[in-house]
Order: sequence, then C-alpha cells, then structure tokens
Amino acid sequence: MAYDKENIRNVTIKDVAKRAEVSIATVSRILNGKDRVSPLLAERVLLAAKELQYQPNDVARALKIKESRSIGLIIPDIENPFFPALVRGVQDAAKIHNYAVILCNTDGKTDEEKKYIQFLYSKRVDGIAFTESVDNKKNIALLDSLGIPVVLLDRRVEGMKASGVSTDNRLGAFMATKHLIEKGKRRIAFISGSPKLSSGADRASGYQDALLHYSIQYDKKLAFIGAFTYESGYAAAENLLLSRHQFDAIFASNDIMAIGAIECLNKYGIRVPEDVAVVGFDDIRLATWYKPLLTTIRQPVYEMGQYAIKLLVEHITGERSSSYEKIFVPELMIRQSSGGLEESK
Repeated sequence: MAYDKENIRNVTIKDVAKRAEVSIATVSRILNGKDRVSPLLAERVLLAAKELQYQPNDVARALKIKESRSIGLIIPDIENPFFPALVRGVQDAAKIHNYAVILCNTDGKTDEEKKYIQFLYSKRVDGIAFTESVDNKKNIALLDSLGIPVVLLDRRVEGMKASGVSTDNRLGAFMATKHLIEKGKRRIAFISGSPKLSSGADRASGYQDALLHYSIQYDKKLAFIGAFTYESGYAAAENLLLSRHQFDAIFASNDIMAIGAIECLNKYGIRVPEDVAVVGFDDIRLATWYKPLLTTIRQPVYEMGQYAIKLLVEHITGERSSSYEKIFVPELMIRQSSGGLEESK
C-alpha cells in the first residue's frame, strides 16, 4: 500500500495496528516505549509505522495526557539584539528539562500578541514565558485566564499574579546616571523606553532618583520618549540637537537607542565622549564591538532566560504553587563612550 504526501496526514494508529496485525493498544505502548514485547513484534510495529509514514497527533496526545512537553515564548522584537541572548537562555534551559520552545515574535503589535496567546493555547503548551510588548489590558486578561503557568520576562504587569524574572531597572538607571554625574556631567539628557512598560518607567525613575540625590534639577526639556529602537534613539538625539538645549551627556534606556544617538551625534560633528558622554542599558554584544566601546548597564540576559524556565517548570510540575519574583542585580560596565576605559566597576 503506497502513501503519498496528501495521504500521510490521514494515517492513524488504527492503520498501523492493521498493517502490523496487532491491537491498537499494543501499537500505542510500543511507540511510546511502554511495553516489553519480543524484539520481532516491536520491529514489526515500527516497520509498519515507517512504511505508512505515521505521524502521531501531538495535540491529541497532549489533550489525553495533559502534557505537551512544549513551552511558548512571546517576545516583542527579535531584531532587538537584547532578545537573542534571552531566547538562547530559554532554549538551553528548556532543552535540559526536555521541553521544546515555540517562539512567537509580536513586532510590538497588540493584535499579534493576542493571536500568539490564542495560538499557544490551541497547541496546549504546558506554560508560557511572556515579555509584554504593548500595554494592553485585554491581552493580559486573556493570558491570565488561560489557566496555565506563566512567567513574566523583563517586565512586571500590574495586577497579574505570575512569577517574574527581571533586573533591578531602577537601580541600573540610577547607577548609569550616577556614573555620568561623577564624570562631572550636569546636563544629562535621557532617552526612555515606553513609560507604559515597567522597564521603561523604572529606568525613568532611576534617572530622576540620581538627579535628586545629587541635587540636580530635573529638566523635562532634556527627556525624550523612545521605543527601544535604533531609530528612536537617533531621532531623540536629533531633536535634542535641533532644540539647541545645552547638554553634556545622554543616558539611553537601552544600548540600541544609545548607538542610534551616537550615530546622530557623529553626523552633526559632536564627538563622543569628548563633547558628549553616552551610556546605554543592557550590555548587548554590540556594546563591545561598536566604536567607541559603549559604557552600559549589564543585565545577565542569558541567565534571566534560564531562570525563567526554571520557574516555569516548577509551576508546571507543581513544585512551586505561589508566585515568585527573581530580580537580578545590574552591573555598570565602564568603557569609552563615557570617557572611561575600565571594563567594569
């Protein structure tokens, strides 16, 4: 009996049992490695499955045993250099625990986020690691209503009682601004991420905390809202230059915005760090490849991804019942863009 590609999807375990001349239960036990039978019988069943090109229905199996051995990962922007390291940490940890990862990139769009939440639920994933991309209460409510374990990554979501993994963003921003102040800077411009996201709001608060600590008045004319993208960093720096407000430093809420700002400063003939010092946040790989080497706040991104899966698996297996928040401590990496050459402090 020959099976073409159109017929493969119609092959069932009943067909395999018929071809091997055994019961359906016997086929199921052999294919799942749960039956001790003679090598000849096992070979006959496996050969029948191979000849018929039988593909088990993973979704049906998940519904039956309530376990799919898969985890969903929702992120906002795979092109942002921050996220590949996070994804790698998630995948490596999931592999150790024998879970597959379904990666979903939302491009920061509300409808895409909703679509992927529904998609992952339809695939009966055992849990979801989630990085909020947009401030959308309906999507959060949908995710919270699924009844499966969720771990928040690099974000906190108000009102959602899920475990979370992040860095102390407020402290990191304080450290970045403090470093610039100790370098003698007093007119420090700030490029934030979205204030509707916890990471953006916390970094804005840390920046203002440092100014207050050193009795430097906050000037809203030096504060710009970005979108965690190269383009928004470039645009913010250009707006700053065209406004003719005096500034001697820029703290950007992530590295890719900091690099965008430096590129703009270069275009206008502003030297970094001689004329303007620049500090970023994240310590992406590009921070040590770009010239000048970028002073930044290091997040242990890979480790954050790993820890998120650790928490998620604990919730899936029932080892952990209550929510838990893991907050990593940031580290200031001093390099050329702020006028320093040290590797860490």
